[in-house]
Amino acid sequence: MLKRILVAVDGSDHAHKALEQAVVLAESMKQPASLMIVHVNPSISLNEPGLGVDLEARIAEEGQHIIQPVNELLAARSVPYETLLIAGDPVNEICRVAKDRDCDLIVMGTAGKSMLAEIVVGSVSHGVLKHAGCPVMTVK
Repeated sequence: MLKRILVAVDGSDHAHKALEQAVVLAESMKQPASLMIVHVNPSISLNEPGLGVDLEARIAEEGQHIIQPVNELLAARSVPYETLLIAGDPVNEICRVAKDRDCDLIVMGTAGKSMLAEIVVGSVSHGVLKHAGCPVMTVK
């Protein structure tokens, strides 16, 4: 039985579809699973930040912009949820949070990349599939 489902969101259409699928799955359970909604801002390495730019404020603003539609969607649903905004390497952070919060499943979107792009560049969903300690469901 699924008790906690981590849903990785990044503002993309694929992530929104993954969230919708996770909500349907959670609601279909005899006892609804709770959702852990995670947005990871990739770490940024800057030699010299621009003058007058508050990088942490910009990251927090972007995170809130991504989480706002999530809150609006889930406010009308019966699934308990929690949101988490963090910075770092998305693959590592998603896998770490899933482990630390005892998540039974990770649900995330996938961006239908070509085979060549997948081989050369890789993707967050591919990295999570390789490194997660629990099952991963990807949604197109």
